[in-house]
Amino acid sequence: MPTISRRAAFMLAAATAASGLATSTATAAPAKVPAIWDGEKMFKTYEKDGTGFSYPGPAGRPKAYVAFDPQCPDCITLMDRIHTYYDRIEVIYLPVALLNIHSEPQGTAMLLDKNPHLKLDEHHAKFRDPDFRGLRYGDVNAMPTDLRNKVWTNTKIHRRTGCRAVPYGVFKNSKGEYVPFDENLTRVELGKLFELT
Repeated sequence: MPTISRRAAFMLAAATAASGLATSTATAAPAKVPAIWDGEKMFKTYEKDGTGFSYPGPAGRPKAYVAFDPQCPDCITLMDRIHTYYDRIEVIYLPVALLNIHSEPQGTAMLLDKNPHLKLDEHHAKFRDPDFRGLRYGDVNAMPTDLRNKVWTNTKIHRRTGCRAVPYGVFKNSKGEYVPFDENLTRVELGKLFELT
């Protein structure tokens, strides 16, 4: 679980990034981006070794990677704010398992589906059900081990690049800077971070 100081530091970094002041790595501006976070490593490692999915849209859109836990309410908040930009930014969602026993099987269920973005929509619609948060997933032991391991690989990347909270996103802007973002940014601030406004 994140410490209060790390969470606060990340929120400051995300707000700074939204205003266009963040730099490319944590070491380049230690006062602005948490020292534990490596945006370039996160972006490149998820690109190379992560397993995720995005919503359909035009080819060649700039990419953003978002680590999310299916059991995370803040992740739902970010999705609510970011969906407006799917036609202009390819947001690649990578399920991770941090919060409880349902995180990994729900993430696996999404990766297992031939249309994972639609499975995420189903999960999103059911997330606020009073009896169970999100997708029902059946027998965990019947799920393919290789897909379950992909959720754990995403989780390892998340931790090894300095992330301690979810959602945690990284976007490579036109200047080559790797900027963080999370659910604390408004829809307008996200649009600025993605260089759309």
